[in-house]
Amino acid sequence: MLLSFSITNYRSFRSEQTLNLLASKRLGDTEQSPHCFPIPGMEEHALRVASLYGANGAGKSNLVRALALLRRLVLHGTSPGERVPCEPFLLDNNSPAEPTTFELQFLQDGQVFRFGVCYDSERVHEEWLDVYEGKKELSLYARRNSEDGTVTVELGTAGKAATHPKRIEALANVGARPNQLFLNEVVNLDNAEAQGPRFRDAIRWFSSSLRTIKPGAVYMPVANTIATDQTFADFAGKFLREASTGISGLEVHTEPIEKSGFMSIPTEFLDRAIDRLSTGESLVFPGPDGEEMLVERTAKGTITVRTIATHRIVAQHGLGTALHRLPLKEESDGSQRLLNLLPALYRLTKDGGVCVIDELERSMHPMLARKFVEFFLKAVPNAKGQLIFTTHESTLLDQDLMRRDEIWFAEKDPEGATHLYSLSDFKVRNDLRIDKGYLEGRFGAIPFLGGIDQLMEQQASAETSE
Repeated sequence: MLLSFSITNYRSFRSEQTLNLLASKRLGDTEQSPHCFPIPGMEEHALRVASLYGANGAGKSNLVRALALLRRLVLHGTSPGERVPCEPFLLDNNSPAEPTTFELQFLQDGQVFRFGVCYDSERVHEEWLDVYEGKKELSLYARRNSEDGTVTVELGTAGKAATHPKRIEALANVGARPNQLFLNEVVNLDNAEAQGPRFRDAIRWFSSSLRTIKPGAVYMPVANTIATDQTFADFAGKFLREASTGISGLEVHTEPIEKSGFMSIPTEFLDRAIDRLSTGESLVFPGPDGEEMLVERTAKGTITVRTIATHRIVAQHGLGTALHRLPLKEESDGSQRLLNLLPALYRLTKDGGVCVIDELERSMHPMLARKFVEFFLKAVPNAKGQLIFTTHESTLLDQDLMRRDEIWFAEKDPEGATHLYSLSDFKVRNDLRIDKGYLEGRFGAIPFLGGIDQLMEQQASAETSE
């Protein structure tokens, strides 16, 4: 679970801004609430849901991008001589020359970690990883750069050879490349045992627990899940059916293909891409009419393509019903978007993890977006999963659905910098209609559209005078 995430000098974030996902004790009922999960060894609870509202361009998506970027730096790192991905705040004279800082606290396998990095496009200035034992914070390592550019990594009391393999100590003695995270060096060790239990748990949070979903994420990777996991296929089909999409079920078509002349992709490119596939790996390619197709190398070495079809049971003019199969591309954007999100919902309720969705309600009806959140909270109230999303959907601003500390806002100041704040910062009655108050501007984080009214009047006057 994500407990907090702080951003400094990244895209629209200038000064440090923090998304805090610890439940407010002022709101009470944390022990029994399905919204809260107890943190082992602490008198705190983590929130299982968080929503982020704000006007277009307020910086909501930048928070999602920041999490995705940090995950990329940890798991994939940078090549020698490569610039570190860095996008500082650009709307003043000082920030472009200053480093970016990310820091987060997270819960993995009963342990609370704190990880942070301060860097620019040329090098990592600082990096740290701590672990909590009860309320006591112990250092796993801290990275510093000397004046001559030498990287020094100091193992803390929780990172000595007594509790971690010697290869961690050897890595610390060697240090890391200036443009590389030390944690990525640990990721690159040849086996999990060499990482040691605490480093391994921290890395597992980034690799297995944290997932981000962009608004335009393709749906086709779902094909493999439907084909190999009948339980998920049944869940997805039933959810789509009960959501009144008109879809009664799903199936996956798997066919062998020849590499040469496949679809409209240049043969040379396709051959090279497929030749790099390992067994079980897959790639998504555009097919006819823009349909996405999942190309996979099987255990036997053959190349297959998978596509999704939907089932629809329709009336036949008084002659009963008939089953029709349609390519998924023929379904609405909302149905495709929902199907793309269902693996995340299924995984959250079954296996836990953290799913961060940018524009949850995109192409979906407001009632369906609400049911998506409601299902996660109520279907498996004790699940360890955590759902974080950005949205404009005001119908989710309901105190019967969301706690006040689960509702966050992003708003830009006159200098173009994003600020984050929570609804729990405001004094509101328990019976207040939050959606109405938000749209009226009571909590900020909405677009100011008075200029459009003036533009309409000016345009109308110009048309009248002609």
